[in-house]
This record gives sequence, C-alpha cells and structure tokens, in this order.
Amino acid sequence: MRVEKENISELFGIQGWTVTHFHHVCWGVVFDMARERHSGYVCGKCGEVLMFVYDHCPERIVRDFPVWGRRSFLRFRQARVDCPKCGVVQERLDWVEPYQHMTVRYEKYLASLCDFMPVSDVSEIEGVCKDTLYRIDKKWLQWRRQFAVDEPVRLLGIDEIAVGKRSNFATVFYDLEHSRVVALVKGRKQRNASHVLRKWGRERCLAVEAVCCDLWAAFHNSVRLYLKNATLVFDKFHVFKYLSDAIDEVRRSEQAKAEEDGRQILKGARWILLKKNLRLKERRTLQEIMRLNEPIAKAMVLKEEFELFYQAETSEEALEVLVEWCGKCRESGLKPFTKLAKRLMRWKDGILAYFKCRITNAISEGVNNKIKVIKRRSYGFHDVDYFFNKILQATGTLPKMLSICNP
Repeated sequence: MRVEKENISELFGIQGWTVTHFHHVCWGVVFDMARERHSGYVCGKCGEVLMFVYDHCPERIVRDFPVWGRRSFLRFRQARVDCPKCGVVQERLDWVEPYQHMTVRYEKYLASLCDFMPVSDVSEIEGVCKDTLYRIDKKWLQWRRQFAVDEPVRLLGIDEIAVGKRSNFATVFYDLEHSRVVALVKGRKQRNASHVLRKWGRERCLAVEAVCCDLWAAFHNSVRLYLKNATLVFDKFHVFKYLSDAIDEVRRSEQAKAEEDGRQILKGARWILLKKNLRLKERRTLQEIMRLNEPIAKAMVLKEEFELFYQAETSEEALEVLVEWCGKCRESGLKPFTKLAKRLMRWKDGILAYFKCRITNAISEGVNNKIKVIKRRSYGFHDVDYFFNKILQATGTLPKMLSICNP
C-alpha cells in the first residue's frame, strides 16, 4: 500500500527515511523504509559524513512503537560506506543501534514503562521477553546516571539494608533534607563506606555538616576520616532499639525461670512490653505482669524514665538525665540494663549531638519500605547493580525516563 512521503514525519519522524509500503501480518504491521534522495551517510566508527554508499547490508527488521493498536516493525537495508579513515564499515543510524532488534525510542518507551510497572507486567503487555526487558531497563537506568541529582548534601544519613540471603548487606547514604538516596554500596564495612566518600571528592565531603547513623564503628571511622566538618549524631531510633533489646532480654530471662503458666504469659507479652500505645486490655495485662514479676517491673519503670531524655531542651540538661538514668540502671541489678548504661555512656557524645543538630534517620524507614516494595515486586534481584539503580530511580536521584525524553 502506498503512503505519501509527508506522512512519515507525522507517524515516525525519522529524518532521511520515508515509508514506501506497509502491510498487515498476523504478528503486527510491517513498514518498508527507504532512504530519501540526497541524504548523507555517517561512518559507524569515526562519525565522518560521507555522500556515497559502498553497498548495502542484508535486509533488517526492528520493532518500533505500536501503530493503530498493533505491534509495528520497520524493514530496511542499512548501508555500508567506504570511509577514508576506517575502511568499509556500516553506517551509523541514530534511531537504531548496531545488532539490536528494537529502535532506540522503543527501548526508551519500554524503560519508561518499567519505571511504573513490574517488568513481568510490561513483558506481558508488550510481548517482550523478560530477560530482554531486564537488559533494556538496566541499560537505560545506567544511561540516566549522567542526569542524576548531584547537589551537595548538607545533612547525611547512613544506614544498612539487607540485599539478599546469607546476611548480605549494603550501605545506604541518604540526603536527610530532600528524603532521597544519594549512594549505595555493597557491604557495610569501613572500606565500603569509605569507597563512596572517596568518590565524592574533597569539596563535596567538606559540605556535609552533620551525619546521622547507628552505633556501628565502621561508619564512625569513615565519617571521621573523610567528613572533617561533620558532626556525628547517633540516631535516636537506634538508641530506643537498644533499650527495647534490653527489655526483651530481661523478659526472656524471666520467662526461662518462670513456671509453665507464667512462661506462657511472658511469651505472649513480648509486644505488650515493647509497644508505646496500649489498648485497655493490654494495659491490664502489663499491670498484672509488673505486679507478679519485679525485674520486669523495674525494666518498665526504666523504660518510662528514659522517655524524659529526648524531651530535654539542651544537651546539658540531657546529659544530667542520662547520667542519672544510667546510675539507676546500675542500681537495678538487671544485667541487660547495666550493659546498656555502659554502652550509652561510652557513646554519649554522639547521642548528645542530637540536641545540637536535631536530625534522625526517620526518613530511612519510608525509603526502606520503597526498597522492600521494589524487591517484592520483582521477586528479588540477581544483579545488585541493577537493584541499586532501581532504588536510585524510585527515590528521585535518577530521573524518570519520561522527564528526560519529554522535557
């Protein structure tokens, strides 16, 4: 079927090429493409523009955007040129890459769909193999790294996430002001965190004013080594986690000593002891446990008193509360709380720095939920680099494909 030449601009927009015929087949619509007269050729190696063709390659078919609700394919013959510098080579086409079975714009279209849907869904809708889609998505995510947000980070958060089985972890760097992930690296050792900070360079490292992390020494060492101007702040939610661990250790110790009935009560009361807001029935259960078990009663009183620590207005006031509370821990005779008191006093400078900077890693919980959704949606990732790029895209560091292709 004959198509007017001007239709190619509306339908395809491929400069230098026109549609000569198209026909419907069972698997879509095939468009026969031919070069327009007096169009030049570009050497596939050096990029030099040439006016004459040497010969043509065998016929080639590539997939393009759907047309009229059907899959579309472009059939054409790619020229070979005799370049004075490179010899006889294939011409360079800006709309299809060598040895690929899809046009560049169709690959970008598939990558943009993968920003919003699981790869399995895109595969089913477009009829493209999942492995091919993974390759395309990874390719264009990597391409988007050049457009990544690269602003200086003033308030930095460092945490770890699980990236697979066998206790495999990754270190995540958060921009706490803008709630996004700025970097990820496999492992959680000092050398892993230091690798990221070295790549940042001196100027970007000096721009960091405060860093929030847990009590993991590997992170502290990297921060002190590279972030010279940063105040190290220990995340208060991790401090509360250590408090919860101490309470649970007391519960398990008392559960092991208790009779059968008391053992079952304590076993089922784990979350009652750790929760902050209790329903009426749970409060009654807690009161009964505290009445019957003195060590747990002491632990719960210490928990309530520790709440006053982060209500302090200044670091001086907070230090007084902390010293007094740690003294009560030692007097309680509860080994988990004695151990906790020693730990908090050892790290008191980083804990008290919270009252100067008032930052936490709270946003990491929301980001980590996004990460879990990405993992669950894709049934896990075998390629860690691909997984990291998906996280950067989901949290806003890498732009969406549509925002680049349609500015």
